[in-house]
Amino acid sequence: MKKKWTDEERKAFGEKMKAARQAKTPDVKESVVAEDQDIDILKKQMQEVLETNALLKAALLGKQPEQKIELNKEGGLIGEFTKYKMDPSNYPDPTPRLSQEPRLGSIAFNYNYELSYEVSSSRYQTQSGRNIQEPKFEVKLDRIALDSQGKRVKVKNPVTGKMEEKRYKVQNIIFHEDPDTALIMARQYGYNPEEMDERSFLNEMRYLRVRDWLFDIFWPGTPQKKGGVSEEVVGGQIVQVFTKSSEEPSNIDFDKLEKKL
Repeated sequence: MKKKWTDEERKAFGEKMKAARQAKTPDVKESVVAEDQDIDILKKQMQEVLETNALLKAALLGKQPEQKIELNKEGGLIGEFTKYKMDPSNYPDPTPRLSQEPRLGSIAFNYNYELSYEVSSSRYQTQSGRNIQEPKFEVKLDRIALDSQGKRVKVKNPVTGKMEEKRYKVQNIIFHEDPDTALIMARQYGYNPEEMDERSFLNEMRYLRVRDWLFDIFWPGTPQKKGGVSEEVVGGQIVQVFTKSSEEPSNIDFDKLEKKL
């Protein structure tokens, strides 16, 4: 015999079924938040994978073969990673060669100026918290003080009491090892990286980078030619320069690259 439901029983049963349906249906706002969190996690994991691949590639290419690479369970690098060898002997001093550049002879560079070179360590932390170490290069250009007779000025060092030549700071350049920039330099000057070993190639491109910086101090910008006449900086002033043909042209090419170290 079919049971007859009272109004109270029908109401109680309806509320029970409604509660059961709500329990099975997730809250929309909670679902959206969960999806956003999942996206953030995926982004972080992708960033870690990209960083790890870049650092592992540097190690596998022989930049730091003696370095032990440790990974966590997610595949991320642990601790500090050195991208390139830190021994300064791996990065030859470019200043002796720079001071002999023929183009600098016109300004008596070796008498009026002095270059210095330093290799130090640069440390930074990536977005994922990894500590990275790589070499930092600095080249400084100083002007040697001269008196009215053209002689070098000497002053007493207040600490040592010795007489030392007076200097003025002109400019300095700071940069890091950058294979991508080296490839750009190679294309600019017509070098073929495959014809040189990696160390010689990077040394040469680093030299050209500093040389261009040095030349730009004394001869800034690219001359703008106007009807056979160009503008250049000579003695700190902009002057108009023109060329005159010669039956016996000079055999010296002051801008020619020396492609061998």
